[in-house]
Amino acid sequence: NSDNINNENDQPRYDVAEEAAERITDEIEIIDGAYVITTDNNAYVAANLDTDAGNRENGTTEGGELTEEVKEEISDIVQSVDNDIDNVYVSTNPDFFDLANNYANDLDEGRPVEGFFSQIGNMVERLFPQNR
Repeated sequence: NSDNINNENDQPRYDVAEEAAERITDEIEIIDGAYVITTDNNAYVAANLDTDAGNRENGTTEGGELTEEVKEEISDIVQSVDNDIDNVYVSTNPDFFDLANNYANDLDEGRPVEGFFSQIGNMVERLFPQNR
């Protein structure tokens, strides 16, 4: 992915934006948890919907996807935290959420994360083909 920042090993570098994730979870009622992974000027948001049916009535489509209004709110939050971000991509895909969770946990615990670079890159390309 040509939008990625490369490190010495010519691998894409992904950062976890914890402040943006916390604000998304705090400010958007239907989001139960979120991870924001940034690379260069892009942010990829892995969101977990609140399972409380009352909260999901507003903000999701009949198919269970987030409405464009909610995605815009998420984008505004991410860009307010990091004004270098030009593009925000949001997914409620559970596999992407789990992968982002594992990546963030391994980073926090100081474990090597090189193997996640290709996994995250592949997932991003599959979920957000418009960003190729």
